[in-house]
Amino acid sequence: MTTDLAHRFGFLVNELGRLYSQQFDRRANEQLGLTQAQVRLLAVLAMHGDAPVSQAELAQKVGVTPMAVAALSDRMAAAGWIERRAHPDDRRVNHLHMLPKARKALQQALAIGDELTGTVLKDFSAAERKQLLALLGRARERLLGVVSEGVKA
Repeated sequence: MTTDLAHRFGFLVNELGRLYSQQFDRRANEQLGLTQAQVRLLAVLAMHGDAPVSQAELAQKVGVTPMAVAALSDRMAAAGWIERRAHPDDRRVNHLHMLPKARKALQQALAIGDELTGTVLKDFSAAERKQLLALLGRARERLLGVVSEGVKA
């Protein structure tokens, strides 16, 4: 059993995610005034198009607590990135919607991510990049299967 963490899948994936997140967060904050968490929230909203999304749904999809989404939403609404709209039938529920400046910022954030990815993978051939993404995608799908199996059990 090796104790060299640099050769362990879980460590490598976690460390890569942590380092990438730090760099993305720094760049997005410097260039857009948005944190990585705020960009993730905008990305989830964008994936839903004009369909209403509640703060509770966002929390689950962004991977944070409902309280964290509420705090993020407060700051983002105050800064003019998003707006809250009351649910027509349940006044306890607010749906969040992106404002035009947020849509533009999300496109810029995606470009920041593309640039960072290009820097990280610059020594990889096109075939290696494609293979890396395919392998990571397969690992993700397998892990999602493990998660869903655990939910059923």
